[in-house]
Amino acid sequence: MQPVQTKYGDVEALNFPGAITLRVLLSGSQTDGNQAIFEDIVEPGIGPGRHIHHGQDETFFFLEGSFDVEIDGALYHMEPGDIGFVPRETVHAFKNVGSTPGRLRYVFSPALQMEDMFRALYQAQGDGKLTEATMAQVAKDHGQTFVGPPL
Repeated sequence: MQPVQTKYGDVEALNFPGAITLRVLLSGSQTDGNQAIFEDIVEPGIGPGRHIHHGQDETFFFLEGSFDVEIDGALYHMEPGDIGFVPRETVHAFKNVGSTPGRLRYVFSPALQMEDMFRALYQAQGDGKLTEATMAQVAKDHGQTFVGPPL
């Protein structure tokens, strides 16, 4: 594997209007599948439904804003500088509970198919909003499971 360097201004950005702008900072294809790093800019009141990553650990780095995070049934309040670790097979979700857009980065280890899943979700939204059923199917197709509503 070769060293990798990316420029923030050049990374792929996937916009889910009114919800999240997701940036692919480091893809699994760049790290031989060892890890992938993403950044979300999350609108107030927004977060994904409770879900499970079956083959990956996930680490969150909270950069801006206020978030609530549920990990394995426990609720945590996160501010800039806080970190959350989610072991694989653990139910979790987050939500921007602030009044302004929040920003977090997260690392998947190993990467598996995460950027492919995010791209498939982006494509599936078309000109409208993603439905829960569509999100659940795309997640399932990529080794993830939605198991409950957002926080």
